[in-house]
Amino acid sequence: MRWLRTLTATGWLALACLVLLLTLLTWCASSDRQDAAETLRRTQADKALADGRTAAAQDAGAIRDKADARDQSTTTIITQAEKEIRHAHDRNAAADAARRSVCQFSDYRDPQCAVFRSDPSRVD
Repeated sequence: MRWLRTLTATGWLALACLVLLLTLLTWCASSDRQDAAETLRRTQADKALADGRTAAAQDAGAIRDKADARDQSTTTIITQAEKEIRHAHDRNAAADAARRSVCQFSDYRDPQCAVFRSDPSRVD
């Protein structure tokens, strides 16, 4: 500690500049670390948001595909039913064709539908 007493005004000025420089460098390093951490947080948040949007788009696509498949199935059932009804030889056959097509749409346990599902050509 003896060297502190021997410092001149220029020495004190140099020491003050050195302390100021070290303080400034420490502050800059700390600020850069905080900026880097904030940038990393933003990047992770953006990635999570993008992943969420991608998953939502995939879900929407799957829902749309299921709806398209359902619509296509419905169209096929209706088209087939219309053909069967038009080509029925009498009113009873046309009514049975209509019931068969309704049973294809329904999922409930109607005994008449059970008969049509087990043997579509059988008419009760």
